[in-house]
Amino acid sequence: MKLLGFLVLIFFNISISAAQDSLTVEQAVQRVLQIHPAIEQALANTRAAEARVSQAASVQLPDVSTEAAYTHIGPVPAFFFGGQNLVLAPADNYDAHIIGRYTVYDFGKTNSAVDMSRSKVQASRDMVDLTKSNLELQTIRTFYTIVLLRKSLLVQDEQIAALNEHLAITQKRVAAGSATNFDVLTTQVRVAASQNQRVEILNSLQKQESIFRQLLGLPANTPVLIRGSFEQTSIALNIDSLQRTAIEQRPELKLARDAEQSAQLQKKFSSLGNMPVLNVNLAYGVKNGYEPNIYALRGNWMWGVQARVPLFDGGRVSHQEEEAQASLQAEQAHGRDVERQVRSDVEQVAADVQAALDKVKISEVQLRQAMEAVSIARTRYETGSITNLDLLDAETAESASKLTNLQALYRLMLNKYELDRATGKPFDY
Repeated sequence: MKLLGFLVLIFFNISISAAQDSLTVEQAVQRVLQIHPAIEQALANTRAAEARVSQAASVQLPDVSTEAAYTHIGPVPAFFFGGQNLVLAPADNYDAHIIGRYTVYDFGKTNSAVDMSRSKVQASRDMVDLTKSNLELQTIRTFYTIVLLRKSLLVQDEQIAALNEHLAITQKRVAAGSATNFDVLTTQVRVAASQNQRVEILNSLQKQESIFRQLLGLPANTPVLIRGSFEQTSIALNIDSLQRTAIEQRPELKLARDAEQSAQLQKKFSSLGNMPVLNVNLAYGVKNGYEPNIYALRGNWMWGVQARVPLFDGGRVSHQEEEAQASLQAEQAHGRDVERQVRSDVEQVAADVQAALDKVKISEVQLRQAMEAVSIARTRYETGSITNLDLLDAETAESASKLTNLQALYRLMLNKYELDRATGKPFDY
């Protein structure tokens, strides 16, 4: 008794440990979002866009630099006077300055460039949300596909075990003379067909587990430990309400609006191409060449105001404005197209959800009927009122009904998440 209690305790601890190590769908999604390279790439692009905002805004600050020059000239300017050779400039000229430049006014060019850069930051952030949403849905699909295939494998194993048991009984009846070899061959064919189907299911399962490991960054051949089931939940299918939510929240529409806003700002920026720019320059440094000692380095300074007024650019700015206007129209058309696609997506997924709900109900009725049919067939087979083939047909129909029910529940579960994705709502785990 002590040994039995000890073994039960060990089994209980192992079961608890396995449950703690296995992942739920929510935990799997969180891990993917934490470590997937696509998220890292999207976040890096956002940081790059933020850096471009600071880069554009830096024009509003003074630009300070140092310049140094050395020049050797020859012949040096000189003339004779009073018997002396008077040198007017040194042969070796040195000049070092600190120069500051500041844009006083540019008619909004810099502000427009900053606004355009900020709009691209928002687009990058929305791209992060879109990348996360796509990865979430991919992980959910892979997770529940593994659950489906594992449950299907159990159903297939049950069918093979039942067929093997039936084969053993049939062989005994052949030996007793109450059955024929035809019955044995028929059962063996069913066993082989079920084993072949099991191989296909196992192959699909191995592929999905490989995809799951790739999403989570796990080494090859790492056991995939997950836990989950197909739960039926109530789903509201008000198309108008779902479409309104999608128009407000779908990441693709947000990106389309971001692109349209960027195009508008680009158009505004292009229209300012021929505006004047007013700068102030200030410099201080040391150089030689000043009288009376042209070889000594002396401090010097300068300041000035510079205005640049474009007069003719060959039509460059006007063509840039035409390009910006065309780009804006293209983005506006793209936005309308995306909105149509979003509305259609919601409508199609809602139809899929309704169909999945109907199929679940039908498959449940079908499964109950198949189980009852098998129970009746086994009783009648034992009394000899039906053939071996009739019983095998009933058992095969029961296994098929179980798989159909599993697939219906699986499709309903996926459609539920696809509806969340279509409306842009956070996934409800």
